[in-house]
Amino acid sequence: MIIIGEKLNTSIQKTMEAVQNRDEEALIALIRAQEEAGADYQDVNAAVGGDELAGMQWLAGLVLKHSHGGIMLDSPSTEVIEDVIKKVGERPVIVNSVTLSERLSLLPAIFEAGAAVVGLPMDGGGIPRTAEGRKKNAERLVDKITAAGIPPEKIFIDVLAESAAVADENLMIALSSIPLINAIDPGIKTVCGVSNVSFGLPGRVNINCAFLSAAVAAGLQSAILDITSPAVKTALLSSLAVVGRDEYCLNYIAHMRGMKG
Repeated sequence: MIIIGEKLNTSIQKTMEAVQNRDEEALIALIRAQEEAGADYQDVNAAVGGDELAGMQWLAGLVLKHSHGGIMLDSPSTEVIEDVIKKVGERPVIVNSVTLSERLSLLPAIFEAGAAVVGLPMDGGGIPRTAEGRKKNAERLVDKITAAGIPPEKIFIDVLAESAAVADENLMIALSSIPLINAIDPGIKTVCGVSNVSFGLPGRVNINCAFLSAAVAAGLQSAILDITSPAVKTALLSSLAVVGRDEYCLNYIAHMRGMKG
């Protein structure tokens, strides 16, 4: 499971305030906490609350200086991505995101940088309301991305998990999409933003953990989540142990021993 820390996103009030105030101490602590908790990548998004390019440049610089893992450049702006992707050097990068109708112009820059890319299986008609519709869009999107020279191994397809509070069927559609999209090509990886599923609900971590466990069982290969949350990390490692993706449950055992310590 590839873990992407979600906390460096200015849609989160505390993160936005820290970026606006250029509070290095708070953000460095967050970067280190995510990496220590097991984040393979750190999602960086400065689209809310000010000058996005300046914020993204600054946040990405902090991640590069104070962590050792990869970085996810998360922006609706092609200009921001094209600028920052040139500044990350040899660090593993995932660009979030392209769709069938938006930001496909980024693909040459992503290819040139040797980066990976998240594809959202949607077009101008919006998010498909069936798992089969998402699979068909994902197939079309994978074709476009690979035609730009990016191999399947560097493609993440988002299963588009939406809040359960909006429609009863939202989470089951996303869960049903996972095995269908995994079957497109053994190289591509399914991904989703786990915290999306609980927007508008009380006790959000409960819904996040329940969905995460179901998604792991369905074959989810990567997740954007709050890995610093003890409940979320425990749900993740428990689920990986249950489905046989943790040899001899060693990661789960180490985690539980660490919590007792």
